[in-house]
Amino acid sequence: MGKRKAKLGHAAHIKRHTVGTSNELSFSVLDAAKNNLDGEVGKDTTVRSSRFGHISLFTLPLGRKKSFTTPTKESGLPLSTGEFASGGEAGPSSPGTLDFGGAKVDAGSSKDSSVPSPPLASRKPEPSVALSVPAMPKRSPEEEVARRKSRRRRHRMLVAVLIVLIGLGVAGAGGWYLYQGHQRHMSQVERLDGALELIRQANETAIALDGIVSRPLDTASLEQADGVLERIPEAQNQLEEADRIVRSVSVDLSESRDKEAANQAVVAVAARKALLESGEQIVVSAQQADDAAQRIRAAWLDVVSADALARDAAALVVDTTDEHVASSKQKTEDAIAAFSSAQTALSDIALLYPALDLEAPQLYISKRLEALGYAIASDEALLAKNKGEAAAQNDAYNRVDSEAAAIAVDLPEDAAKPALDDFKRATEAFFETYSTARSQAGSADAFLRDYLGTSSK
Repeated sequence: MGKRKAKLGHAAHIKRHTVGTSNELSFSVLDAAKNNLDGEVGKDTTVRSSRFGHISLFTLPLGRKKSFTTPTKESGLPLSTGEFASGGEAGPSSPGTLDFGGAKVDAGSSKDSSVPSPPLASRKPEPSVALSVPAMPKRSPEEEVARRKSRRRRHRMLVAVLIVLIGLGVAGAGGWYLYQGHQRHMSQVERLDGALELIRQANETAIALDGIVSRPLDTASLEQADGVLERIPEAQNQLEEADRIVRSVSVDLSESRDKEAANQAVVAVAARKALLESGEQIVVSAQQADDAAQRIRAAWLDVVSADALARDAAALVVDTTDEHVASSKQKTEDAIAAFSSAQTALSDIALLYPALDLEAPQLYISKRLEALGYAIASDEALLAKNKGEAAAQNDAYNRVDSEAAAIAVDLPEDAAKPALDDFKRATEAFFETYSTARSQAGSADAFLRDYLGTSSK
């Protein structure tokens, strides 16, 4: 009973400390059984044989077709004892046979077999094939410390190399980004220079226009006006294109000075556009005023001629001879024709330029025509020897002629003054806009000249 308890305890001990795969467990159990048997040498042989034949660790029923094979991998399996079990070149055991270190036991044989098994004490354990692997040599503490230091050093070197490579990658990417940004910036600067060139070209037309606007009614200015006006549409297109370019590039410019140049270019473009628009209105108004003035002056020449004829007619009737009266009547009729021509011309001018104030000269001509009508009636009465009628008609003439003379007092020395006054009144707002735009363009040009490295001429 004591032996059974000892064996059971030993088996329990093996079971508690056996950890691993099923194959590792099998080999551990086999080794433990073998060592247990070897430890009972010297005891009764029959007892040992009986105990060996009744090992209860494996139960292999007869007739079981599944075969048990030893591992075929060259590496084998590690045992819990620290040894290494290798399958070697051995093939699988036959069914129903259990192999212990080269000794096969038939699971179907009984303990009463006619062939007695040799005593366990006389058995010598056969050398196993590749059951153990030479253990790795143990390192000293100093070697282990050196090995770990070397491994940490290699790790730090690897980390440093990785950091350097990452830094180079980031630096390369950043450099490429900066290069692309610089190229993009330079491209935008070139486009900005192109826009400034368009502004310069448009400025040539603006300068020519400025010369006319400064003296809009001069003969020389009026002679150049048509040529300058024809150039304005092209200049406006140039400014529109420059404005589009400047506004598109100003977003991508990185340098503050370039950005300010773009802003000043926008101001210069806007100022010149306003300058061209207002200047064009001024020049066109000047042309219209000049045309109206010329028409009025031409009409007034007829008034002056008619007045001279009327004076001559009045002088002839001082002597009321038939010859003088007849000549006076003819001159009066010529004066009426001249006044009528002037009246028609002024009416046409008023229709063409309705803003002109021609009321005073038209009223004056009407009074003179009325007076001359009385003069004709007086002459006819004189020729008819009707002195009373002639005197009455002459009085009417003098009365209406005096009214005309009162109107003439307020007439300007230059008959074209209504046209000039209307030009001034119509262009006042345009001149104000032009002056403001000219000032703004000058301020923007000062910065742009400095930006481009040029000076004002």
